[in-house]
Amino acid sequence: MPSALMHDTGAQQRTAPFVVSLRSSGGVNTISGYAVRFGELSHDLGGFRERIDPAAWNPATDRSDVLATFNHNMDNVLGRRSSGTLRLTADASGIRYEIDVPNTQAGQDVAELIRRGDVIGSSFTFRVNPGGQERASDDDPETGLPVRVITSMTVYELGPVTNPAYPTTTTSARSLDAAYPMESESRMSDAPIRTADGFLPVNRRTIPNGASWTVTEPAALWVNMVGPKSRFLANIPASNKLTMHEASMMLPAVKTVDGGYVDANSPIPEPGTDLPSRTCWAAKFGAVEKASSEVLQDARPDLVAGINQSLALAMARGIDNGLFNGAGPADPNDPRRVTGLLAQGVTKNAVPSVAEISAAIKRLEASDAEATVLWVDPVAAEALRAEIPAAQWTEGVYGLIPVVSQRLPANTAVVADSSRIFVGLHSGISITVSRTAPEAFSQDRALFRALARVAGVWVQEAGSVQIVSATLPTKTPNLRALADQPEPDVNSPEMLAAQAAQHAQEMADRQADPSKRFTVSAPKLSDDEAQRLRDRRRRATAQQ
Repeated sequence: MPSALMHDTGAQQRTAPFVVSLRSSGGVNTISGYAVRFGELSHDLGGFRERIDPAAWNPATDRSDVLATFNHNMDNVLGRRSSGTLRLTADASGIRYEIDVPNTQAGQDVAELIRRGDVIGSSFTFRVNPGGQERASDDDPETGLPVRVITSMTVYELGPVTNPAYPTTTTSARSLDAAYPMESESRMSDAPIRTADGFLPVNRRTIPNGASWTVTEPAALWVNMVGPKSRFLANIPASNKLTMHEASMMLPAVKTVDGGYVDANSPIPEPGTDLPSRTCWAAKFGAVEKASSEVLQDARPDLVAGINQSLALAMARGIDNGLFNGAGPADPNDPRRVTGLLAQGVTKNAVPSVAEISAAIKRLEASDAEATVLWVDPVAAEALRAEIPAAQWTEGVYGLIPVVSQRLPANTAVVADSSRIFVGLHSGISITVSRTAPEAFSQDRALFRALARVAGVWVQEAGSVQIVSATLPTKTPNLRALADQPEPDVNSPEMLAAQAAQHAQEMADRQADPSKRFTVSAPKLSDDEAQRLRDRRRRATAQQ
């Protein structure tokens, strides 16, 4: 019988495979599974097999700290028991863990590996306690190997791994759905809590359990929460709100040309594109709310729902401000800069009135556009209400119901054809709650965070957005300056002809101006140097 069977009490690791699954719902990723399986035999561990007794370790009674890592690598920390980002429970099958995956490179990598099916197991690192092992009365009937039974151990590290050894411990990754009802019991830690600011004292209450509140799909946040609260997005056709998944996207520019009669056997004329498309980078918008842990404990899901509605409204207002006025770096050439709608429409400096809006509609219709939306700031709305009888206000201004937005400059009205306005919305939108942020620990609060990325707004034709404003100067923008510039084809006939013309012009300039001429001169050789040069050439010719 191997001596290691009954005498190995140092740090040991055990792993096991499982068919990994991932259910994505757009929230905070959570890895869960069984790191320890009770009563099941391991593979051959070097001359013996092993099983864990159900009484060997119970996380409910042993409150020592446990670290969650990927592949037992301390550089790939995923969670910690004392911080609340790792939770352990025991049942009849074994020890189950649940890890809130951090927004780090290691966390993103392991979530992707689980989703791809490359991570196939879980592992735990433990130490056998004194007297905590015994040999089973019967050897393994399949292999004839002796069996060691672990009756008492201490686990201090676990997590998903790529190279397993126990047959049935599990690992799965999922994104948390709506946390209803929110688990709100308070827990006391037995060890200092590690945060970005260092170690906090022991016995600090952790933030209540329940890591996120999200809808089933990220797109539903745009459709059901943020979108309806945005005065801008709510008035853009759904087909013009383009979903993006990468860091940037190209917003389209389409030139509408008149169709006409074509003779038989004649080709249909090809229209030219007057305005190229524009590539926009996703700009991040964010909002944060705080709530006391004790208030959350009393209010349960009602307050959580209210906080999320508040966050959605804050996000909608921030996005409106960016889409109307622009946002991001001040440098207009920075690709992260969001160029607002007001910078892309034709502006007339005038006080908004019914007559001015009528003139704006006329200018808009001159470009074959159709007025479909009227945005106004509160000052312009008040001026229009003074002109229009209250009984007719519901009919709007020439059929356009004014949409009042605080995000517009004072005394500004925008008449637009919304079918010619495109917006890029990133699919990565989320509303989450953090229990682990340093501020959350120090103030005993939960921090709710909303994040969304928008690629900006693009107007196909400046004339389709008419702006009447007493505060903005008259301006007709050059949309070409904002669009992607085509790369020249250096081998095209046009480019080659331009290069030949430039060369001919340079030669003519040199002939006309003696100062620009250049000459080539050879060094003067002595008679001996000239003779040696002739000899070398003669020998070279003879060798050929």
